[in-house]
Amino acid sequence: MSPLAPTAIGGVEATHAAQFRDPDVADRAYIAAMVYHVVKRYFAHAEALPAGYDFEARYRAYLAEAIAAPDRKDFSLATMRLFASLRNGHTSFNDEELRQQAGTIPFTIMRIDGRWTVVRSRMPELHPSDVVTMIDDKPADDWLEPIREHIGPSSQTALDRATWLRPFLFPRHFTIGTDDGRQVPVDLNASYSGPERGFTLAKEVETVRRPDGLVVIRIPSFADPKYEQAAIAAIQAAGDARAILLDLRDNTGGSSPGKLLSAIMTTPYQGTLVATPMTIAMNDASNSFNGGISALPTTMMRYGPDRADQLPDAWKGKIALLVDGGCASACEDFVLRFKDGNRGLVLGEPTFGSTGQPYFVQFPEFGMSFRVSTKREYFPDGGQFEGVGIQPDKSIPISREELRSGIDTQLELAAKAVLTP
Repeated sequence: MSPLAPTAIGGVEATHAAQFRDPDVADRAYIAAMVYHVVKRYFAHAEALPAGYDFEARYRAYLAEAIAAPDRKDFSLATMRLFASLRNGHTSFNDEELRQQAGTIPFTIMRIDGRWTVVRSRMPELHPSDVVTMIDDKPADDWLEPIREHIGPSSQTALDRATWLRPFLFPRHFTIGTDDGRQVPVDLNASYSGPERGFTLAKEVETVRRPDGLVVIRIPSFADPKYEQAAIAAIQAAGDARAILLDLRDNTGGSSPGKLLSAIMTTPYQGTLVATPMTIAMNDASNSFNGGISALPTTMMRYGPDRADQLPDAWKGKIALLVDGGCASACEDFVLRFKDGNRGLVLGEPTFGSTGQPYFVQFPEFGMSFRVSTKREYFPDGGQFEGVGIQPDKSIPISREELRSGIDTQLELAAKAVLTP
């Protein structure tokens, strides 16, 4: 399940915002109680929280704020801040009404070489490769700080990736200052209907047969079985291609694509080590009697790594993966196993660094939901995965020059690496 797409969190159906009821005080108390229960029982990442983190104190402060919040938005934002404090990419709160009311941001901004850089834009005044230095006459990082308090991925890099993805956290009007001295007003109530400029990735599985003999298969998601099925069909149709490159950039996950692995893996491979909270009533009772019960789960059941063998009819040609920080969750499940089996090169940038089966709680009447990650995963050798991600065999970072030129340099350099004997 994607850590980057708040529209998918909790599985709330896309319904007109007018059908959602605002929670009253009793409803808020019920939602907050459910948050407390589920986090206390199922949250699997207590070991990653900073020293001195006190969930009980944070929750009590949150509860007072949530009950006293003057409106729906302030209640939801308070709840988002509590979830963000847990610093996990698969643990978050979603308010569908806020999302629907906010619309979309007419540009994509990422941190490249330490600078906020426009990657795509529908605004004629903002161009791919523009660098954002100021917002409303404040340094960009200072202005963004209160927004980032509501977002809680497992690493600073993942937080950067998610910062500009939630329009409801932004004011309706603000002014961007660029590194070349321009001041660009942004109106999120406006409709920017112009074409999107900048390199865009296909939204469906796409196959490109290149003159150099490389077959590039773009897989944008694993959220629907159709993507995995289409990718398998494309691989089986590759024939005598010199090599296949699976483009997994910005694939935010879904369900782990085990069938796709079976279609390409020609060597055995391992999965992850997994830790998940385990509740033993008598053990908790004993600890409570002695005043030693933990605020968050620390008694964990550990298992894995799972091991899978290759299938005789798997595609046996040369194959590689192109990934970036947008490859997350089920996408990372796939890349990790591909790399463990030494099936081919992993190229591009480190992946997002978050996976884990969330426990979902939905409140359809209010258009609200939350999820809490129930398992913490590690590399097969026990190394840390969460907040780290999978490192590529060959680093191919995105650059301002690439954005300025409009050429997909990442893809071209990956193709060269794959085809080099």
